[in-house]
Amino acid sequence: MQISSIYDTDPGRFKIRLAGLLEFLRKYGEQRITLRGCRVLSRLTPEQLSQPGASLLVATVRGQNGRQLAGVSFVSGFGKEACLVAVHPLYRNRHTGTALLTAQLERLGSLECAVASDNAASLKMCFNTGLVAVALTSGPTGKPTLLLRSQLLPSRPPIILPQEGELLCQNPS
Repeated sequence: MQISSIYDTDPGRFKIRLAGLLEFLRKYGEQRITLRGCRVLSRLTPEQLSQPGASLLVATVRGQNGRQLAGVSFVSGFGKEACLVAVHPLYRNRHTGTALLTAQLERLGSLECAVASDNAASLKMCFNTGLVAVALTSGPTGKPTLLLRSQLLPSRPPIILPQEGELLCQNPS
């Protein structure tokens, strides 16, 4: 499997590729891709794709007729505007979605996704990528939805300063 970025400066060719990717999302997104996310993707331009926080990746596999699309991932606004992943049924349960989302995280540095709490496959993919649940909200259809974010880079443990009135030394000499 190969993961690559989609970027084309020719607007006509870009729109044709984008139409094919949107069709893939509609066909293999199990009707769990948000309308808002699809709208953001459908209006995408090459200029917007070059902005920080935006990325369009595809996973392809070598087939009898050349490279075939196995999965698509689109992120806009570091995931705040849109975070979409769809994988062809033949390539599910092979960590294709996790590989796409991990590549997005490596590419962008930080990532946020909203996933319906009943979408076990997408939650597993996000947790496998290292995202953590930070809030429970109501999604566009009213379902309980988890907000997942990438963790901050590990930092030093916090310095604990003594509080006023606290003993500084237990055994004075």
